[in-house]
Amino acid sequence: MSQRFATIISYLFHPLLFATYGAAFIVAVNPHLFAEYHLKAQILWIIITFIFTFMTPVILIGMMKRLELITDYQMTNPQERIIPYILTATLYLWTYRLFRPTTQATAFTNQLISLMMLGASVAIFIGFFINIFRKISIHAIGMGCMLGLVLVMMQVSDYDLKLVFVGVIILGGVVGTARLVLDAHQQAEVYAGYLVGFIGMFFSFTLIPMLFTS
Repeated sequence: MSQRFATIISYLFHPLLFATYGAAFIVAVNPHLFAEYHLKAQILWIIITFIFTFMTPVILIGMMKRLELITDYQMTNPQERIIPYILTATLYLWTYRLFRPTTQATAFTNQLISLMMLGASVAIFIGFFINIFRKISIHAIGMGCMLGLVLVMMQVSDYDLKLVFVGVIILGGVVGTARLVLDAHQQAEVYAGYLVGFIGMFFSFTLIPMLFTS
């Protein structure tokens, strides 16, 4: 894999884009669950997710760069990732609360997206604590979250998602390889990222419902 291709892959599957891709995936593979909502409402879910989980963090990180709180956008120094971790986790939790079902349903109510955002928040917090001691691949965290999300959707979707599952595994390998080619991480940091992302989704979709229904 060339460094140019690795760079393109790293941008296309930037970890901040996971939530947007995940929201679009949830909507696409569960048409019957959201049949009562108009297409405009479903598109609005994706747009809102994009704004709060990608655009807003990017703007805030850009401000940090201008204020010289970080030396580069790659944040190769693990200590420089602490504030972006906290900001991103806060925005993800806010998005979770926005979509979380309540006694009064709103246009933003979507249990699957809310649980996805909770799982991503858990993964980010775990990554934050690991980052204190050693670097971890945030790209791999995003792909681990995506793999966990696809596994969950395989249980609730009317579609056969086996090929999608295999595709995400391959894509995760491509993204991880890209980070290694760019010398952004060591193999252990990539593997740890996959595990953390998957644990976040498992915790949100499996353990949380069990705790609240038991």
